[in-house]
Amino acid sequence: MESRIMKIFRGIASVPHVSFQEKKLSDAIYKLAKDLNLEAFQDEHNNLLIIKEASKGYEGAPTVMLQSHLDMVGEKNMDSDHNFDTDPLELRIEEGILFANNTTLGADNGVGIAYMIAILEDESLKHPRLECVFTVEEEVGLLGAAKFDASSMEASLCIGLDSSGENEACVSSSGGVRGHMVKTLSFEDHESDTIKIEIRGLLGGHSGEDISKERANALRLTGIILKNAIEDGLDVRVVDVQGGLKVNAICREANLELAASDVNGFKEWFKIIESNLKDQYKISDPNLSFNLIESNTRRRTSLKDTMGIANALFMLPYGVLQRSMEIEGLVITSANIGTANIIDNEFIINVSLRATQSFVIENVMHRVKLISKNTGYEVTFNAKYPGWSYDKDSKFRKRLFDVYKELRNEDMQEVATHGGLELGIWKDKMPKLDIIGMGPIMYDIHTPQERLDIGSFERTYEILLELLETLNNY
Repeated sequence: MESRIMKIFRGIASVPHVSFQEKKLSDAIYKLAKDLNLEAFQDEHNNLLIIKEASKGYEGAPTVMLQSHLDMVGEKNMDSDHNFDTDPLELRIEEGILFANNTTLGADNGVGIAYMIAILEDESLKHPRLECVFTVEEEVGLLGAAKFDASSMEASLCIGLDSSGENEACVSSSGGVRGHMVKTLSFEDHESDTIKIEIRGLLGGHSGEDISKERANALRLTGIILKNAIEDGLDVRVVDVQGGLKVNAICREANLELAASDVNGFKEWFKIIESNLKDQYKISDPNLSFNLIESNTRRRTSLKDTMGIANALFMLPYGVLQRSMEIEGLVITSANIGTANIIDNEFIINVSLRATQSFVIENVMHRVKLISKNTGYEVTFNAKYPGWSYDKDSKFRKRLFDVYKELRNEDMQEVATHGGLELGIWKDKMPKLDIIGMGPIMYDIHTPQERLDIGSFERTYEILLELLETLNNY
């Protein structure tokens, strides 16, 4: 029989809720809270605060904030016709693992939403006073949390439910900022043969969590191909570039269309580039593939703008820029080229920059500014958010570890994430918060291969409930 939290997750998946389209889900949860006679607030941005008073015997326990975000990343393959604004997700289960058909699953952060709704509904649970916060627009720069008014909140403890691992507690997260680059293009009327290069088969992934896996970025490959073609003296001009869906996802697919004076010569030249790139990424992206399609065009970009496109995509920072010398394997500075598209007469690039130190982020921003200036782009930055620093003396984390040890007879691990979490914003708004992050086992979030371990989903909920139940003697 399917569990209550899985039924709730299915209900969440049936309501479209990508970033900027969260209102319908927010309204549904708000109505549910009112139907349960709970104190509930919905702000003008569709963020929610729902309060559930302490159960009998827990009136003296510290108030706990539970937090999740309402939006999901909408990633799909280019050949998918799924409409994230209108279509429910199509779920399937294979050997205890939950998938969505050809799209992201939304386990990030549907699992946290499901946990919180289940707790709000269940009158049999033992818990302190709960302040349940559901935010919007997390996946596009933590915008909902930044706009949220926390001045009335009483919580001194916080459980972030936007982490993954089951036996891992998240103890810190990175800060970040997004960059938006725009270049106005000059097009020439010129009849030309064209070659379109379709880059496919890349694994992609979360631009924070998966950046250390050395996976290829289709837009970086676009820059490498174009720059090498120019440097090798091929007569090519850009006709079109289309790549990426989300700035916080490693770009998996891109199309580069070029006007070429010698299409056959280009195809022969490309064989060498293709072989070299496949060899470079044979471990991290073994399914990398290229499709070449011949056509023709009546317009192409100028040589100057072709160079500007090539130089930007080639020089923009991508991947790991710095690793921690204190925590093994932790990335502390990185950059991602998320999307790049020619729209009308403009070439638009969106990048994501992450670092634990504000000073370091500022320096990476200076680097992007310099590249933009030298290649003819206007650049603006937005959605800057703080990191969440490790608290070595966290009493709440110790309680979580004790609960986990009691239930599982093994130790829980501390994990620092290079991803951006709202927990840094909550700590900034409520400095006295003692914060922990937890969640079930998930794989390949922000990609169409995203999946959730159902057993872990159930077990993590059990740990969460047990933790809340122990807080009467905190």
